[in-house]
Amino acid sequence: MRTMSKSALFVFVVGLSLTMTPDAGAQTTGPRTLSLAIDSMYGPDLFKMYCATCHGPDGKGGGPVAPALKVPPPDLTVLSRRQDGVFPVVEVETIITGPVAVAAHGSDEMPIWGAIFRALDASDARAKARIKNLVDHIRSIQQR
Repeated sequence: MRTMSKSALFVFVVGLSLTMTPDAGAQTTGPRTLSLAIDSMYGPDLFKMYCATCHGPDGKGGGPVAPALKVPPPDLTVLSRRQDGVFPVVEVETIITGPVAVAAHGSDEMPIWGAIFRALDASDARAKARIKNLVDHIRSIQQR
C-alpha cells in the first residue's frame, strides 16, 4: 500500500488549512482545529475539500500546494481528451482509492483517499459513495 511521505503529508495539511475558511458568521475566538472529515457527499464539495489543495479549484493543477510538490499535480480537466474522448473511470477511481502506484501520476505524494474516506466513516457504503461522487465530479469538469 502506498503511503504519503512525511514531507508530502505536511505540505498537504498546510495547503488544506489554506483552503479552509470559517463559515460566515462563525466566531473565530479560540483555537481552530483542522478536520479532514466533511459531512457532504456532494462531488464538488469533496473535490474542494480533498483535491483542490493540489489540483486547484478548477482541476487544472494550480492549487496552493502545487508549487511545493516534487511532481506537479496533473490537469484533471483533460483526462478524457488524453483517452480519445473517453473518461477513464477505472483509472481515476484506482488513483483515488489506491493501492496501485500509477506511473503516470508521478509519485506517492497524493493521499490514498479511499483509505482515508474509510477511516473517516465506518460505513463502507458512504466511502464508496464519496469515491463515486468524486469521480463523477472529475468527469463533469472534462474539457473537450
